[in-house]
Amino acid sequence: MKPKALFILQVCALAVFLAGVLAALTALRQNVELHGKIRGKIETLAQLTAMKQTHDRRQAALRVFEGLSNAAPVSLASMSRAIVTNATPEIRERETRNLAAGWTLWQMEMVFNEINLNQIPGFLQAAEMQRPPWRLVECAIASSRQADGFGRVALTLETAGKTDLPTPRRFGGQAPDDGRQRADNGRRKEQRTEKTP
Repeated sequence: MKPKALFILQVCALAVFLAGVLAALTALRQNVELHGKIRGKIETLAQLTAMKQTHDRRQAALRVFEGLSNAAPVSLASMSRAIVTNATPEIRERETRNLAAGWTLWQMEMVFNEINLNQIPGFLQAAEMQRPPWRLVECAIASSRQADGFGRVALTLETAGKTDLPTPRRFGGQAPDDGRQRADNGRRKEQRTEKTP
């Protein structure tokens, strides 16, 4: 074989080799990019799956609630009269929020002054057994200085129902004070004191 032809063959072989290396590097770089994209899509799919599971749970809970014969929450005042003896609570609305599909969330605050503390667990159990249930959100207990086993209890309960927005009296409470009523009462008090000689 002539040396010139041998040299051309070697150059061609080297060129083919370099082209193969270049193609391999390009394919490797593309594989790394595709791997990152696929990993991102897998993470997105996992998040979507978790969201679907949460949505399915909420839809199932909604179907259970809609299947209830009585979607209106029980009055806290009447429930406390039936369960708690010798203590009438002060009941105030803390929050009312519209939820999806015509459902409403109500949050009420109940304050019992000088109540036998042994009655609170029974009242909370009865509230939770209602359909729809009242759920305990907050609880503050202060013992009485006058008698053992008695004290002041402040409960915040919430429930959801598929009814029109109720007046707070529906649950035995008062509307949340927005400050206007206090200001009006203060003005009336000032007017009364000005009139007295």
